[in-house]
Amino acid sequence: MKRIETYSAIISFSESIATAKFKDNIDVDIKEAKELIEVSLEIVQNERFYLLVDARDIYSSMDHEARKYISEHKEYNRLNIAQAIVVNNMPIRLIASAYYKFYPHANPVKVFSKMEEAKKWLFSHS
Repeated sequence: MKRIETYSAIISFSESIATAKFKDNIDVDIKEAKELIEVSLEIVQNERFYLLVDARDIYSSMDHEARKYISEHKEYNRLNIAQAIVVNNMPIRLIASAYYKFYPHANPVKVFSKMEEAKKWLFSHS
């Protein structure tokens, strides 16, 4: 398993799944969003991938510019097959829902409360 840690998340890659485990109490701005994309592209090494965002047990945020940058990044979206976001609290659920409802996505995005359901849904998009 490949693994890289950034200021806001730990990004890992194994068996076609890139997992982003976000850290608690972090505000993701455009600078951090660019770092997350750069690290993600480095770790997948031009392989198509499923993204599993683990946003459980955190209270963090991502600003508009960061969400827009991630959702519109051409290379990232070319390689990404689908995105599942796993949450377990209402504030993060609202941020995740806004991310997939109000920003354009080239691939399917869905919010879940259970990790296994998220993984099952990801692999249904081959």
